[in-house]
Amino acid sequence: MSGGQFGYQQNYIRYTANDILKEIRRNDEGWNGLDGEYFGWNENGEIKEKPEGWQLYPDEILQKFKEGYRLCKMAYVYAKRIDWLVSGDDGEETFQERLKEDLEEVEREIKELDNNNWYIGVEKPDDEEYF
Repeated sequence: MSGGQFGYQQNYIRYTANDILKEIRRNDEGWNGLDGEYFGWNENGEIKEKPEGWQLYPDEILQKFKEGYRLCKMAYVYAKRIDWLVSGDDGEETFQERLKEDLEEVEREIKELDNNNWYIGVEKPDDEEYF
């Protein structure tokens, strides 16, 4: 594996993507900013009745978060592949192949998240590996 010059920067991008995904999933908890009360789940893990406007973020903001997550994942792929090329771990042909494969994997992941409502309300699905 690469220990190239971009290694630690790649991880910052990954951590940022992960934090954005956590915020997307936390949206189901809701927040009443006036009195500091969370809506969504009570201390027993049961769903509470949710008043109008219960979400942490409105849908248009949530869509921006989702796009930000996708772009961070793509930026991570580019940083990683460029790092591996520059460090000599990959040649130019391998760089092109792996870049394409990794970007396709990001798109598959985004499609799965979309199909499963981004697992909103779920901290981390059991079979999901956090990077």
